[in-house]
Amino acid sequence: MGWCSPILKNMMNLISDTFKLFSRHTYKASTAFALGLLTLGGFTAAQADMIIDTTRVIYNGSKRDATFKVSNVSKEAPAFVQMWLDDGNSSASPEDAVAPFNLTPPVARLKPDSSQVVRMVFTGEPLPPDRESVFYFNMLELPQKSAEENKLSFAIRSRIKVFYRPKAVKGDPMEWIDKIIWKIVKKDKNWVAEGTNTSPFHISFFNLNLGNNGKFELLVDGGMLPPKGSASITLGEVGKVKPSYKSIKVEYINDFGGPISKVHAVNFDN
Repeated sequence: MGWCSPILKNMMNLISDTFKLFSRHTYKASTAFALGLLTLGGFTAAQADMIIDTTRVIYNGSKRDATFKVSNVSKEAPAFVQMWLDDGNSSASPEDAVAPFNLTPPVARLKPDSSQVVRMVFTGEPLPPDRESVFYFNMLELPQKSAEENKLSFAIRSRIKVFYRPKAVKGDPMEWIDKIIWKIVKKDKNWVAEGTNTSPFHISFFNLNLGNNGKFELLVDGGMLPPKGSASITLGEVGKVKPSYKSIKVEYINDFGGPISKVHAVNFDN
């Protein structure tokens, strides 16, 4: 990673307890980012200058590579970033992160109002041939030196999913959402929505809504169902969530980052 790696590693350790990720969505593209400015007067949030032109990367196993762009939207200031991939360990430093891809470039300096093409090449390490594997692309933007005294600027990190789709896995993940099975069960003191995914794709979703007769009133955050597996989403405490809902509306996410809404019938399993 060159001369900047020790500096970046120390900075990542410094901000690990205060890091937050926010997301900004557009029609087909979004970026997750956070910026903290610690001053004597308190904490102030601001917008990052660096953005990623996609919400997710689909790496087709039949292709030689996958490419996308990162852009500096500032009209005045240059930006310096370090980029790397990990296998799901969000706390791993660029030096310690593990992923079977070569990334070009790992470090970049972007002039104001400019873009950089990022290229990913699969190294050929063994991955399941009958289902997708998921990894994560990280972009760390270093802060500009502040002219003000007594101010500490934090780095800004963006993180998106990278899906490696083997040659044998074909089709559109959204063709499988009708086959996803949802049920509501008790776990400890909570009601939990369990989703079972029989497809070879990771199925991501923005949120879940529970209701009856087309009216939905209980909203919880989304998640991701692994291929040929299941995942659980906590709905709330047993005494606070009424066990009378008969349907669940899920906002699934397609390959372009857009929502696809689907209503499934459910019953509470007492």
